[in-house]
Amino acid sequence: MERVHTSSKVVSYKNIFDGDDERGVEVTLEDGERIYGDVLVGADGIWSRVAHQMKQLDPNEAGPKFATKHAKYSGYTCFTGTCKHTPVDIDSVAYKVFLGQKQYLGCTDCGFGWQHWWAFLPDPPGAAIDDDEPMLDRLKREFAEWSPEIHDLFDATKPEVVKRRDLYDRLPLGDGWIDSRVALLGDACHPTMPNLGQGGAMAIEDAYVLGRELEGVRHADQLGGRLEKYERRRFVRASIAQFLSRNGSDLLVDWEKLRTTPVVGPIAMWFINVFQPLTMNYLYSAKF
Repeated sequence: MERVHTSSKVVSYKNIFDGDDERGVEVTLEDGERIYGDVLVGADGIWSRVAHQMKQLDPNEAGPKFATKHAKYSGYTCFTGTCKHTPVDIDSVAYKVFLGQKQYLGCTDCGFGWQHWWAFLPDPPGAAIDDDEPMLDRLKREFAEWSPEIHDLFDATKPEVVKRRDLYDRLPLGDGWIDSRVALLGDACHPTMPNLGQGGAMAIEDAYVLGRELEGVRHADQLGGRLEKYERRRFVRASIAQFLSRNGSDLLVDWEKLRTTPVVGPIAMWFINVFQPLTMNYLYSAKF
């Protein structure tokens, strides 16, 4: 019988063996309930408890509270919002990025008269705890001398929909995504910076490949090998997406400095003009 358990946070897992033979996975939930299955897919984000256990980290150090110890802070906080707003040039421009030194803002059309925007500011990790200034007020102040288009977005945004989060990523998990019958997926194994829109995209690709690998399984004994094949098919591409997303983040926030640096600037611009189309074609192709 198929079931969906809501409000069921995973605390830990245990691979079950009969001698050397894999027999499945036992999952313990936050309320103490135990659930059994043939496979566990840890798709629980950058602060994945499944990944935390798989990497044999201290179970008392799981979650965002210990972020700076178990992930790499980007140096930036991201503010996001969605608003009912139609720019005057919507028929010709659906995506915009406003660049400045050490901060920037982007926005995109969501359809039906809605816009989604995001703003990067260089805050230390955890700064939100002591920041009492309303987020929209902060943004209007930080972007005070910027384009009126930005302030049109802020003015159209309701304060209660604005979100804020510190941005972290990690190096690729070179020691693997698989532990017997347990597999990682998405940000649990390859968290990315959001600049190239690859976090969700890579997770969807993971799910597709994993599904294709599992669809032909006829016996549970085949599962371990199929999970390992899933990892082999996904590791390189996901790792490249992580690298390009981090590189894209650094490039955007230091764009003006890079562009105007003598000697280095022109060379860097040449490389960007040559390789950016190749990068976009690689990331946004359907060949994975």
